Amino acid sequence: MNSWFGERKPILLRKDGWRASAYLLVSLSLVPLYLVPFLLMVTGVVGIAVFLIGLPLIPSATFAARWVVRLDRAALLIAGVQTPDPAPTPGLRGFIDGRAWRIFAHSIAIAFWSLGMGALVTALLLIAFTLVNMPWIATMIPIDYANIKGFPISYGASVIGIPLGLLLATGTLHLTRWAVRVQTTFGRWIQGEDETLRLQRRVATLESTRTAMVDAAAGERARIERNLHDGAQQRLLAVALAVSRAKRLGGTDMEKTHQLLDTAQAEAKAAVQELRAIARGAHPPILTERGLVAATVSAAGRHPSPVELDIDLPERPSRRIEALGYYVASEALANAAKHAGAAPITIKLSRTTDASGDQLEVRIIDEGKGGAELTPNGGLTGLADRVHAVDGTFHVESPPGGPTEVKAILPWEP
Repeated sequence: MNSWFGERKPILLRKDGWRASAYLLVSLSLVPLYLVPFLLMVTGVVGIAVFLIGLPLIPSATFAARWVVRLDRAALLIAGVQTPDPAPTPGLRGFIDGRAWRIFAHSIAIAFWSLGMGALVTALLLIAFTLVNMPWIATMIPIDYANIKGFPISYGASVIGIPLGLLLATGTLHLTRWAVRVQTTFGRWIQGEDETLRLQRRVATLESTRTAMVDAAAGERARIERNLHDGAQQRLLAVALAVSRAKRLGGTDMEKTHQLLDTAQAEAKAAVQELRAIARGAHPPILTERGLVAATVSAAGRHPSPVELDIDLPERPSRRIEALGYYVASEALANAAKHAGAAPITIKLSRTTDASGDQLEVRIIDEGKGGAELTPNGGLTGLADRVHAVDGTFHVESPPGGPTEVKAILPWEP
């Protein structure tokens, strides 16, 4: 389990801070491209004074701003953050209307924010790296020349740089996470979709997810009915027949009577096991009592293939999300058991954060043959419908030859 004595790992050992840092370093390298809309606009405004020759550059600047925002949106994936794609007005009017100017302002903010924060984070990480490596540097440089502004760097004094460097790196990683959150929040605000458009998209999403959930519920009900009819019901009928035959025999053939009763007992135990399996797939008691982590560990322990757990959940999400997260994990395990053979499986549960708030990330990776895809009425499609119903995202990557990765991102509090 990815924790120390049940506590959250230090940020130096967590991926989110380093991914945010990597994003800021990449965005710093992209600043020349980010500045293109700004330079086009400045050139165009100045050129207007010279017989209006700079006028065509103004719509070119707003057009370039769209690509800057989209490029930054792609770069944000490095930090594990997904942001909405800018939605400009169609047609030529989309280059000069209010939304175009908001996107242009967003691109300018991206350029200067990336320049400032990227340079600051780069400098802080370099200083932290230098401090941590001071003992090694002190052993490589003659003591007469190893000094900072006249202060000699002895080996003993340089050891102090290790905790200072680690402390600086810790603060820097916290800063990068804050910077990414501020940037994405500002981007959503400045692009400012009007309330009518937002409501229209929300209604369309709810209509599609409602239909999908109705179909998923119908499919789940059919599955339970089929399992009950073909499994537990048949076994219970066998129990009733065996007991009835044993009663008719009475004491005339005790050996045969005992055989029938043994058969009835075995079928009854098998029926109980099947009923437990059906109930476990719906909502196991351990999930309610001890939470998602314990339920996932229990499901992994029952799986026929080796399962590795990578879990970083210091708290429990809401009950609804917890149940959905378990459903995704258990169904993905069931699919892996059917199609991946005895290939190793990795389950990753973590709490992530983006501009919309905290999220539960569920990832299941199996080393099987791959080739899984979303098909109508398929198991993975049912998972996707359930996830989309709570405004989550669902992805499947399964190239031929494997591995297969099922990834669901769910809101922490729906």
